Amino acid sequence: MNQEITDKIKCLLTREGIEIWLNDEQAEKISHLILTAKDNKLIEIEGETVSVNSISGIYTAEKIELLRRKKQGEWQCGYCKRWHKREEECGCHGGRF
Repeated sequence: MNQEITDKIKCLLTREGIEIWLNDEQAEKISHLILTAKDNKLIEIEGETVSVNSISGIYTAEKIELLRRKKQGEWQCGYCKRWHKREEECGCHGGRF
């Protein structure tokens, strides 16, 4: 796994599930383009050409992590906030371990 320091903290997610990581400045500019686009405008992001209409949204890294876990079938206990595999019991007994 590559662990480089980066300022790419927002994720542009397309309807096809493609993730393009952005810094705050890029996310702000693209957000403005999305809000002001009147037609099916094409924009270039990080060397990729993306249709404004195919953008699902711009999300924080935390939100993307939640989406990935849920897609893998994991669930989070409402009491202790631990993540579990599908159909696994938590065992915290309503937050009382």
